[in-house]
Amino acid sequence: MTAMKVREESITSEILRKVMHVVFALLLAIPLTPPYRSVFGYEQSFLDPTLLTYSILLFASSLINSIQIRLPNIEETFVNMSREHRKRFLEYINESFAATPFTEFVKGIEKLVNRFENQLLFFINTVKRDYERRYGYVSITFALISILLSYVIWKDYNYTSIYIGILALAIIDGLTSIISIIDKKTKRILKHTLLAYIITLIVFAILLYFITYKPLLSFIVSLSAIIIEMLSPEDNLTLPFLVTSLFCLLYGRV
Repeated sequence: MTAMKVREESITSEILRKVMHVVFALLLAIPLTPPYRSVFGYEQSFLDPTLLTYSILLFASSLINSIQIRLPNIEETFVNMSREHRKRFLEYINESFAATPFTEFVKGIEKLVNRFENQLLFFINTVKRDYERRYGYVSITFALISILLSYVIWKDYNYTSIYIGILALAIIDGLTSIISIIDKKTKRILKHTLLAYIITLIVFAILLYFITYKPLLSFIVSLSAIIIEMLSPEDNLTLPFLVTSLFCLLYGRV
């Protein structure tokens, strides 16, 4: 495989990973929505469905993380275990229903499952980063911690701010990375290129303006989010909570 081919695959995998990041980050806003909360009858329940959902997701993510640390190649382990069990089942079918249409049908299903598993493993290995191979999907856990903290601390002060933090996670992190991958001309400043910062700042500021109708507040929060993204060692942890907190502190003052 040529160096050019390797580079193209690396760029494709990084863009794909960031697109998935944007989609999954936006999905984390669903527990905040009125339809979701009404399903659980929040007004009549002593449980906050949003808090409960984020807590369960955080616990599940942390549990998976702890398993991944002990079993770094957990996906391959599960696939191998599944294949071993299916192999024994096929041996039993061959012995019990030799030379029958049922045996051929089961073998066909096995081939389809094997093909799906190979494609799934290829997809996971394509989008998985090096540190995720060693420590698991910690970025998901960090994002959930940040959003849960934002919700607990700020939900009664400014509910909209939680949405703003999640949008920052999706757009600031996702868009700067995607543009930086494509942009080969402008200077790179720390994590991303100058063009990536400028475009993302404009996009996020416009989005905030249409949510708040406060131009100065939108610009300050957007610029601050860019600086957080630029300097943060782990933006999944810092962006939602810090952007939410800043928005709450400035709202009504700017």
